[in-house]
Amino acid sequence: MKSNEFPNLDLNKLRTFFAIAQSGGVSAAAERLALTRSAVSHSLAGLEASLEFALFHRVGKRLVLTREGALLRDAFADVERRITGVLDEIRDDAPELTGSIRLGLFVGFSRFALTSVLRTFLAEHPRVRVRVVYGSRADAVEGLLEGRLDFALALRGPKTPSAIRSTRLFDQHLVLACRERPRGGSGFRALSRLTFVDFFRSEPLIDRWVAHHFGRRQHIDRARIRVWAGPNSDLALELARAGVAATVLPAGLVEPYRERGELVVVRGLRPPLRDGIWLDELARARLTRIRQAFRAALFDHAR
Repeated sequence: MKSNEFPNLDLNKLRTFFAIAQSGGVSAAAERLALTRSAVSHSLAGLEASLEFALFHRVGKRLVLTREGALLRDAFADVERRITGVLDEIRDDAPELTGSIRLGLFVGFSRFALTSVLRTFLAEHPRVRVRVVYGSRADAVEGLLEGRLDFALALRGPKTPSAIRSTRLFDQHLVLACRERPRGGSGFRALSRLTFVDFFRSEPLIDRWVAHHFGRRQHIDRARIRVWAGPNSDLALELARAGVAATVLPAGLVEPYRERGELVVVRGLRPPLRDGIWLDELARARLTRIRQAFRAALFDHAR
Protein backbone atom coordinates (compact mmCIF):
# COMPACT_ATOMS: atom_id res chain seq x y z
CA MET A 1 0.00 0.00 0.00
CA LYS A 2 1.34 3.41 -0.90
CA SER A 3 1.70 6.05 1.84
CA ASN A 4 -0.89 8.33 0.26
CA GLU A 5 -3.50 5.54 0.49
CA PHE A 6 -3.71 5.76 4.30
CA PRO A 7 -7.05 7.66 4.29
CA ASN A 8 -8.59 4.59 2.57
CA LEU A 9 -7.45 2.25 5.34
CA ASP A 10 -10.39 0.74 7.26
CA LEU A 11 -9.96 1.82 10.90
CA ASN A 12 -12.41 -0.85 12.07
CA LYS A 13 -10.13 -3.48 10.60
CA LEU A 14 -7.20 -1.86 12.38
CA ARG A 15 -9.08 -2.07 15.69
CA THR A 16 -9.85 -5.72 15.02
CA PHE A 17 -6.19 -6.43 14.27
CA PHE A 18 -5.20 -4.68 17.49
CA ALA A 19 -7.67 -6.79 19.48
CA ILE A 20 -6.19 -9.96 17.96
CA ALA A 21 -2.65 -8.81 18.77
CA GLN A 22 -3.60 -7.90 22.36
CA SER A 23 -5.70 -10.97 23.15
CA GLY A 24 -3.45 -13.49 21.40
CA GLY A 25 -5.89 -15.05 18.97
CA VAL A 26 -8.95 -14.73 16.77
CA SER A 27 -11.36 -16.45 19.17
CA ALA A 28 -10.37 -14.27 22.14
CA ALA A 29 -10.59 -11.13 19.98
CA ALA A 30 -14.04 -12.17 18.71
CA GLU A 31 -15.26 -12.56 22.28
CA ARG A 32 -13.83 -9.18 23.30
CA LEU A 33 -15.35 -7.41 20.29
CA ALA A 34 -18.67 -9.31 20.45
CA LEU A 35 -18.18 -10.51 16.86
CA THR A 36 -18.18 -13.93 15.27
CA ARG A 37 -14.88 -15.70 14.75
CA SER A 38 -15.39 -15.70 10.98
CA ALA A 39 -16.01 -11.93 10.97
CA VAL A 40 -12.73 -11.32 12.81
CA SER A 41 -10.81 -13.67 10.48
CA HIS A 42 -12.34 -11.98 7.43
CA SER A 43 -11.42 -8.53 8.77
CA LEU A 44 -7.80 -9.59 9.35
CA ALA A 45 -7.54 -11.11 5.89
CA GLY A 46 -8.95 -7.94 4.33
CA LEU A 47 -6.50 -5.74 6.23
CA GLU A 48 -3.49 -7.85 5.22
CA ALA A 49 -4.67 -7.77 1.59
CA SER A 50 -4.97 -3.98 1.61
CA LEU A 51 -1.57 -3.55 3.29
CA GLU A 52 0.07 -6.10 0.99
CA PHE A 53 2.05 -7.72 3.81
CA ALA A 54 1.38 -10.30 6.49
CA LEU A 55 0.71 -9.22 10.06
CA PHE A 56 0.97 -12.66 11.64
CA HIS A 57 2.89 -15.87 11.13
CA ARG A 58 0.54 -18.86 11.26
CA VAL A 59 2.31 -21.38 13.54
CA GLY A 60 -0.03 -24.33 13.84
CA LYS A 61 -3.15 -22.89 15.48
CA ARG A 62 -1.22 -19.95 16.91
CA LEU A 63 -0.80 -16.46 15.51
CA VAL A 64 2.60 -14.86 16.03
CA LEU A 65 3.15 -11.23 15.06
CA THR A 66 5.48 -10.55 12.17
CA ARG A 67 7.95 -7.68 12.47
CA GLU A 68 5.53 -5.52 10.48
CA GLY A 69 2.63 -6.62 12.66
CA ALA A 70 4.49 -5.72 15.85
CA LEU A 71 5.35 -2.27 14.48
CA LEU A 72 1.73 -1.65 13.48
CA ARG A 73 0.44 -2.86 16.87
CA ASP A 74 2.76 -0.48 18.75
CA ALA A 75 1.88 2.43 16.46
CA PHE A 76 -1.85 1.84 16.88
CA ALA A 77 -1.49 1.61 20.67
CA ASP A 78 0.40 4.92 20.68
CA VAL A 79 -2.24 6.64 18.54
CA GLU A 80 -5.03 5.28 20.75
CA ARG A 81 -3.30 6.59 23.90
CA ARG A 82 -2.74 10.01 22.34
CA ILE A 83 -6.35 10.33 21.16
CA THR A 84 -7.58 9.28 24.61
CA GLY A 85 -5.33 11.91 26.17
CA VAL A 86 -6.66 14.63 23.87
CA LEU A 87 -10.27 13.66 24.64
CA ASP A 88 -9.49 13.73 28.37
CA GLU A 89 -8.04 17.24 28.00
CA ILE A 90 -11.12 18.40 26.11
CA ARG A 91 -13.39 17.00 28.83
CA ASP A 92 -11.21 18.51 31.55
CA ASP A 93 -11.74 21.98 30.06
CA ALA A 94 -15.51 21.59 30.28
CA PRO A 95 -17.23 23.27 33.24
CA GLU A 96 -19.10 20.05 34.05
CA LEU A 97 -17.59 16.58 34.13
CA THR A 98 -18.51 14.41 31.15
CA GLY A 99 -17.26 11.09 29.87
CA SER A 100 -17.13 7.65 31.42
CA ILE A 101 -15.47 5.65 34.16
CA ARG A 102 -14.64 1.99 33.55
CA LEU A 103 -14.50 -0.01 36.76
CA GLY A 104 -13.30 -3.59 37.08
CA LEU A 105 -15.01 -5.48 39.90
CA PHE A 106 -14.78 -8.95 41.41
CA VAL A 107 -18.13 -10.73 41.40
CA GLY A 108 -18.49 -10.98 45.18
CA PHE A 109 -18.20 -7.24 45.83
CA SER A 110 -21.14 -5.91 47.85
CA ARG A 111 -23.76 -4.52 45.49
CA PHE A 112 -25.01 -2.39 48.37
CA ALA A 113 -21.61 -0.72 48.76
CA LEU A 114 -21.37 -0.15 45.00
CA THR A 115 -24.88 1.33 44.93
CA SER A 116 -23.92 3.75 47.70
CA VAL A 117 -20.81 4.96 45.84
CA LEU A 118 -22.56 5.30 42.49
CA ARG A 119 -25.62 7.05 43.93
CA THR A 120 -23.48 9.81 45.42
CA PHE A 121 -21.07 10.10 42.49
CA LEU A 122 -23.73 10.16 39.75
CA ALA A 123 -25.84 12.67 41.66
CA GLU A 124 -22.87 15.05 41.75
CA HIS A 125 -21.87 14.40 38.13
CA PRO A 126 -25.05 13.76 36.09
CA ARG A 127 -23.26 13.76 32.72
CA VAL A 128 -20.83 10.99 33.65
CA ARG A 129 -21.46 7.37 32.72
CA VAL A 130 -20.06 4.35 34.59
CA ARG A 131 -19.38 0.95 33.05
CA VAL A 132 -18.81 -1.96 35.46
CA VAL A 133 -16.90 -5.02 34.21
CA TYR A 134 -16.91 -8.15 36.35
CA GLY A 135 -14.04 -10.62 36.26
CA SER A 136 -11.03 -12.10 37.99
CA ARG A 137 -8.08 -10.12 39.34
CA ALA A 138 -6.04 -11.23 36.32
CA ASP A 139 -8.77 -9.91 33.98
CA ALA A 140 -8.76 -6.58 35.82
CA VAL A 141 -4.98 -6.22 35.69
CA GLU A 142 -5.01 -6.96 31.97
CA GLY A 143 -7.76 -4.40 31.47
CA LEU A 144 -5.78 -1.73 33.33
CA LEU A 145 -2.56 -2.47 31.43
CA GLU A 146 -4.36 -2.36 28.07
CA GLY A 147 -6.23 0.85 28.90
CA ARG A 148 -9.69 -0.77 28.94
CA LEU A 149 -10.25 0.00 32.64
CA ASP A 150 -9.64 3.09 34.75
CA PHE A 151 -9.82 1.39 38.16
CA ALA A 152 -10.35 -2.06 39.60
CA LEU A 153 -11.36 -3.26 43.04
CA ALA A 154 -9.66 -6.44 44.18
CA LEU A 155 -9.33 -8.81 47.11
CA ARG A 156 -6.07 -9.54 48.86
CA GLY A 157 -3.52 -7.23 47.24
CA PRO A 158 -1.03 -6.20 46.30
CA LYS A 159 0.47 -9.00 44.15
CA THR A 160 0.40 -7.04 40.90
CA PRO A 161 2.91 -5.96 38.21
CA SER A 162 5.02 -2.92 39.03
CA ALA A 163 2.99 -0.89 36.52
CA ILE A 164 -0.07 -1.27 38.78
CA ARG A 165 -0.44 0.71 42.01
CA SER A 166 -2.52 -1.03 44.70
CA THR A 167 -3.92 0.94 47.62
CA ARG A 168 -5.82 -0.63 50.50
CA LEU A 169 -9.27 0.95 50.32
CA PHE A 170 -11.06 -0.63 53.28
CA ASP A 171 -11.58 -3.91 55.11
CA GLN A 172 -14.71 -6.01 54.92
CA HIS A 173 -15.81 -8.63 57.46
CA LEU A 174 -16.61 -12.14 56.28
CA VAL A 175 -19.43 -13.81 58.20
CA LEU A 176 -21.08 -17.22 58.24
CA ALA A 177 -24.76 -16.79 57.38
CA CYS A 178 -27.64 -19.29 57.40
CA ARG A 179 -31.43 -19.33 57.59
CA GLU A 180 -31.66 -20.59 61.18
CA ARG A 181 -29.24 -20.91 64.06
CA PRO A 182 -27.47 -24.29 64.17
CA ARG A 183 -28.78 -26.77 66.68
CA GLY A 184 -26.33 -27.32 69.49
CA GLY A 185 -24.85 -23.83 69.45
CA SER A 186 -22.10 -22.27 67.39
CA GLY A 187 -19.23 -24.58 68.25
CA PHE A 188 -17.34 -26.43 65.55
CA ARG A 189 -19.14 -29.73 66.18
CA ALA A 190 -22.53 -28.12 65.58
CA LEU A 191 -21.30 -26.25 62.52
CA SER A 192 -19.76 -29.36 61.00
CA ARG A 193 -23.26 -30.87 60.72
CA LEU A 194 -24.50 -28.03 58.49
CA THR A 195 -24.53 -28.14 54.70
CA PHE A 196 -22.73 -25.39 52.82
CA VAL A 197 -22.57 -23.52 49.56
CA ASP A 198 -19.08 -22.32 48.67
CA PHE A 199 -17.33 -20.74 45.71
CA PHE A 200 -14.15 -22.37 44.40
CA ARG A 201 -12.98 -25.95 45.04
CA SER A 202 -9.35 -24.85 44.98
CA GLU A 203 -9.82 -22.47 47.93
CA PRO A 204 -13.12 -22.88 49.81
CA LEU A 205 -13.98 -19.79 51.81
CA ILE A 206 -15.40 -21.91 54.64
CA ASP A 207 -11.88 -23.30 55.17
CA ARG A 208 -10.54 -19.81 55.84
CA TRP A 209 -13.44 -19.00 58.16
CA VAL A 210 -13.08 -22.23 60.18
CA ALA A 211 -9.28 -21.90 60.42
CA HIS A 212 -9.65 -18.32 61.64
CA HIS A 213 -12.16 -19.17 64.38
CA PHE A 214 -11.31 -22.75 65.36
CA GLY A 215 -7.72 -23.35 64.23
CA ARG A 216 -6.13 -24.92 61.18
CA ARG A 217 -6.61 -28.48 62.45
CA GLN A 218 -10.37 -28.21 62.02
CA HIS A 219 -12.00 -28.41 58.63
CA ILE A 220 -15.41 -28.99 57.10
CA ASP A 221 -15.88 -32.33 55.35
CA ARG A 222 -16.07 -31.70 51.60
CA ALA A 223 -19.20 -33.86 51.49
CA ARG A 224 -20.97 -31.12 53.50
CA ILE A 225 -20.38 -28.62 50.67
CA ARG A 226 -23.44 -29.34 48.53
CA VAL A 227 -23.14 -26.50 46.00
CA TRP A 228 -20.11 -24.93 44.33
CA ALA A 229 -21.30 -21.51 43.14
CA GLY A 230 -18.13 -20.30 41.41
CA PRO A 231 -17.94 -16.51 41.70
CA ASN A 232 -21.70 -16.13 42.11
CA SER A 233 -22.22 -14.59 45.54
CA ASP A 234 -25.88 -13.82 44.75
CA LEU A 235 -26.58 -17.54 44.28
CA ALA A 236 -24.89 -18.33 47.60
CA LEU A 237 -26.91 -15.60 49.29
CA GLU A 238 -30.22 -16.84 47.89
CA LEU A 239 -29.48 -20.46 48.85
CA ALA A 240 -28.74 -19.33 52.41
CA ARG A 241 -31.99 -17.30 52.51
CA ALA A 242 -33.91 -20.34 51.24
CA GLY A 243 -32.48 -22.49 54.01
CA VAL A 244 -30.64 -24.79 51.61
CA ALA A 245 -27.13 -24.21 52.96
CA ALA A 246 -24.95 -21.94 55.07
CA THR A 247 -22.32 -19.78 53.38
CA VAL A 248 -19.55 -17.28 54.09
CA LEU A 249 -20.21 -13.84 52.64
CA PRO A 250 -19.19 -10.20 53.17
CA ALA A 251 -21.11 -8.74 56.10
CA GLY A 252 -22.32 -5.90 53.88
CA LEU A 253 -24.23 -8.36 51.71
CA VAL A 254 -25.76 -10.19 54.66
CA GLU A 255 -26.69 -7.27 56.92
CA PRO A 256 -29.92 -6.10 55.18
CA TYR A 257 -31.31 -9.65 55.35
CA ARG A 258 -30.17 -10.13 58.93
CA GLU A 259 -32.02 -6.96 59.93
CA ARG A 260 -35.20 -8.31 58.33
CA GLY A 261 -34.83 -11.65 60.11
CA GLU A 262 -34.24 -13.59 56.88
CA LEU A 263 -30.71 -14.65 57.86
CA VAL A 264 -28.74 -15.16 61.04
CA VAL A 265 -25.01 -14.64 61.49
CA VAL A 266 -23.12 -17.40 63.31
CA ARG A 267 -20.45 -16.00 65.64
CA GLY A 268 -17.12 -17.74 65.81
CA LEU A 269 -14.63 -17.79 68.67
CA ARG A 270 -12.62 -14.81 67.45
CA PRO A 271 -13.38 -11.36 66.01
CA PRO A 272 -14.75 -11.49 62.45
CA LEU A 273 -12.50 -12.66 59.62
CA ARG A 274 -11.41 -9.67 57.55
CA ASP A 275 -10.56 -9.27 53.88
CA GLY A 276 -8.84 -6.21 52.46
CA ILE A 277 -10.41 -4.46 49.48
CA TRP A 278 -7.73 -2.90 47.27
CA LEU A 279 -7.95 -0.22 44.63
CA ASP A 280 -5.83 -1.04 41.56
CA GLU A 281 -4.86 1.58 38.99
CA LEU A 282 -2.06 2.28 36.56
CA ALA A 283 0.85 3.78 38.50
CA ARG A 284 1.64 6.33 35.79
CA ALA A 285 -1.85 6.98 34.47
CA ARG A 286 -2.80 10.62 34.00
CA LEU A 287 -5.23 11.48 36.79
CA THR A 288 -7.89 13.42 34.88
CA ARG A 289 -10.65 15.38 36.63
CA ILE A 290 -13.17 12.60 36.13
CA ARG A 291 -10.80 9.99 37.52
CA GLN A 292 -9.91 12.21 40.45
CA ALA A 293 -13.61 12.66 41.24
CA PHE A 294 -14.39 8.95 41.11
CA ARG A 295 -11.29 8.05 43.13
CA ALA A 296 -12.34 10.57 45.77
CA ALA A 297 -15.85 9.06 45.85
CA LEU A 298 -14.38 5.61 46.53
CA PHE A 299 -12.21 6.85 49.39
CA ASP A 300 -15.04 8.95 50.84
CA HIS A 301 -17.18 5.82 51.01
CA ALA A 302 -14.33 3.85 52.59
CA ARG A 303 -13.97 6.29 55.49
